[in-house]
Amino acid sequence: MYRKIIAALLAVVLCLGGSLPCALALDFEAESAFVMDGDTGEELYSYNGDVARVPASMTKVLTAYIIYQELEAGSITLETPVKISHNVAVKSRDSSYPTAVPLTEGATYTVDTLLHLIMIPSASASCIAMAEHISGSESAFVTRMNATVKELGLNATYYNCHGAQPNYITARSQAALTKIFIDTYPDILRITSKSGFSFNGAYYNNTNHLLNTMAPYEGLDGFKTGTISQAGYCVTTTAVRNGRRVIAVVMKSTSDAQRFADSRQLLDYGFDQIQKRDASRASTSVSVTAQPDSVRPYQPASFTVQLNGVSAAYVAKAQWYVNGEPVQNYGNSNFQVTANKTSTLNYTLRELTGDTLDVSFVLTMQDGTERHAETSVPIEQRPIAYTGSFNIQSAAVYPGKTLTVTADVLGENGINRVQLPAGWQWDGQPIAGYSNAAFTILNDRASSEYTIKIPADSQPGMHTLTFVVGPADSTGVQQLVLSADIEIVSQKNIQEDAA
Repeated sequence: MYRKIIAALLAVVLCLGGSLPCALALDFEAESAFVMDGDTGEELYSYNGDVARVPASMTKVLTAYIIYQELEAGSITLETPVKISHNVAVKSRDSSYPTAVPLTEGATYTVDTLLHLIMIPSASASCIAMAEHISGSESAFVTRMNATVKELGLNATYYNCHGAQPNYITARSQAALTKIFIDTYPDILRITSKSGFSFNGAYYNNTNHLLNTMAPYEGLDGFKTGTISQAGYCVTTTAVRNGRRVIAVVMKSTSDAQRFADSRQLLDYGFDQIQKRDASRASTSVSVTAQPDSVRPYQPASFTVQLNGVSAAYVAKAQWYVNGEPVQNYGNSNFQVTANKTSTLNYTLRELTGDTLDVSFVLTMQDGTERHAETSVPIEQRPIAYTGSFNIQSAAVYPGKTLTVTADVLGENGINRVQLPAGWQWDGQPIAGYSNAAFTILNDRASSEYTIKIPADSQPGMHTLTFVVGPADSTGVQQLVLSADIEIVSQKNIQEDAA
């Protein structure tokens, strides 16, 4: 009951969040449910969608997917004969491997026939036959199954190829696998859309009863059921209406009839959401503002886009651009579009790139259409500049002694925080451990300190200590170089000078 209340409250929230007619209230029995836009992969609804559960014979979706991988690779064809082993023949008659579709030991059946048996009556032994044919053994095939879901980025773990015993997958990942399968190998719908299949003189109904013994669901073309005690009643379904596909996953429902009732309303909900989100996409507009209204190098600027006309939340691709180039870390392929949402680009110009900074925001819809806004702000042709000094201009030191030198950096740029590469050098060479790629200058002031320790075996001579702020070839900042002459003298010479 609690689940039903939460689902109903969610529907009410969705109604209040937009101006379109109220969303369908959800009232299902499944322990997990997930609804996906089958074209974009967008989540339309999730309840415990990321909880790993037993899929039972929905396992066969991955088994069939790997079979299609082999078809694509050319290692088999739909007409390739598959020989039935003693192991498979025995299990094909074992009631603990539902559904029991008897296969004859030593006989051969085509890959296409076995695919039909796997996906329509859910024949578990047919999965083992294909596993042995492809990988040599079911265990080797299961290893491939787990490698495959890892490659696909799915949250799933498999111990067998058929689901007659527990495997684990989330409802979200089951939906994602189904979408990948349909997108990559749409021929599978030729099989999953059939109401039944004749084999060896017997007719087997599709276990997806929305295709046969129940009232048909408009546009349904598959996909796969699953039922064992640990799983409850599961089903993945998919349908197309008005050129749009919805995928719904039901896991651990309470009965055979209930899983299809759950699935039916989840599909309805998915199509309702797609309609609303498509309308929302069509009405969305964007506008962008800049702060401040002109920029100069190293002066932080922000650009904010406002999304208007969003009547229902949806997902789109979003990207900020500066001077026609995408800004790194300011793009999102799963940007959540909601009413009155804003997105802000924080940008710091480093170089004098021209007279204006051209900034744009592009929102790309699932059908490729775009909503975009742009602005141009003048670039002040003033590189930042600093002056500075050492606490000494020159010094004479003898071996074994130390000398502390402080560099003070000052400016009149009016920028409260600037970070520049900086470092100490000895005779033009960087001093190890005394470089900073992000030397911070706050309110035009900064300092750095270096303590020189003259090695005891140093030879007398003149040297130059330098502190450098900023890159040498930048158009956005004038490099600051501070230096002091350091003479290494012998202790004897210092004593003679003092006398």
